[in-house]
Amino acid sequence: MSFIPTFNLYAEDGVTLVYQFEHILPPIIGWPSDNPSSVELSNSRASGSIIIPEGNKSYDIILKGILLADDYTALTVKIFALRDTVLANTRYILTLDKSSTTYDSIKVMRLIDIDLDNSKRINNQRYTITLKALSWS
Repeated sequence: MSFIPTFNLYAEDGVTLVYQFEHILPPIIGWPSDNPSSVELSNSRASGSIIIPEGNKSYDIILKGILLADDYTALTVKIFALRDTVLANTRYILTLDKSSTTYDSIKVMRLIDIDLDNSKRINNQRYTITLKALSWS
């Protein structure tokens, strides 16, 4: 049996499952990433510079997926469930499976609208959701 990764969104407590993304299409843009940040101090009279590490900057994780349903009504319910469950400006923890036993937990927030592909939806709808990683501590 082959491994199928899951993409789960938890409340900021890391325990309460808020949403499970289904049918995510590869690639996951922005993951894996650590996006390091540092300050470089140099002057024109000396050679070299001093590097002061600052940690990691925020970055975007972009998930592209498909919502599937039996008919238009059921699909519309799924679309509104996605929009009404994954709220903007709310702290979440996104878990991304690396293997059947390991995963990454990343603190994220949705800061922009969920992009619904302009399609003639009947039983499927493509979407893109952008989550800002390392956006809260």
